[in-house]
Amino acid sequence: MALPFRFDVKTIIEDGRTTERDINAIKTWLKTKSLPPLQEQFIVLFLLSCLNDLASVKNTIETYFKVKNEAPHIFNDCDLENTDMKKILSVAGVCVISTRMDNNTAVIIVKLIDTNYRNCDVIYLIRLGIMLLHLSQIYDPPNEAILVIDMKGVGFMHLTCVKMRAISSGLKYLQEGVPLKVRETHILNANYILYRFIDLFKIFIKSELLTKVKVHSVEEDFQNFHKYVPSSVLPKEYGGELASFEDIMKETLQELVQNQPFFKAEERLRKF
Repeated sequence: MALPFRFDVKTIIEDGRTTERDINAIKTWLKTKSLPPLQEQFIVLFLLSCLNDLASVKNTIETYFKVKNEAPHIFNDCDLENTDMKKILSVAGVCVISTRMDNNTAVIIVKLIDTNYRNCDVIYLIRLGIMLLHLSQIYDPPNEAILVIDMKGVGFMHLTCVKMRAISSGLKYLQEGVPLKVRETHILNANYILYRFIDLFKIFIKSELLTKVKVHSVEEDFQNFHKYVPSSVLPKEYGGELASFEDIMKETLQELVQNQPFFKAEERLRKF
């Protein structure tokens, strides 16, 4: 079952980002496994995320399907008409920045709009995050991505929203199954809640992931943050040169709506 990607594999190959030989090698391997047949565009995403290391690609593909199929309550039903999805979109602000950094690096920003912990559902927040990762790849797959999480408004009571199994599945996917190389994760307006979260879930967090986390305190200005993520790819609220967070979010939500067929097709593929 083909997913409606919007990029051409031939262009990726011509740019020297992967090879037809590696794509065919994965196609051949898939025939020996109890996995859905993947179209070339999807295979390319896994190759790029693993820097064309075929052993890593195979492990990532298997983990992708294993984690997603074992937790359908988290990864399925990515329908923005779903009442709970509509609700989480009123709680979380999300931006997939269309302008790329050097090395074709995508930037994804998430923050709270509604800081009332009673309205925060971790399962739907994770689901929305996975949708954003997919969205960053549909039109032009990046070489890597930087995640920016703004903790402004996150308080102690948000810890009561934590669902252990949901977080562990999300972390498993992010660390081992996502077909996207995450270069860094930047935590803005970090407070004690961040360290409490790490304490709760450190058994699920690999040391490799922790080394990629850059923490920026509430008191810190954007000068240090811009050493990692330049102002040219940031909303003006973060000292950036782009439009407001709200305007970019509107564009992101519009693209999520336009690509609803992709998310439905991806779920059907996993049920193959």
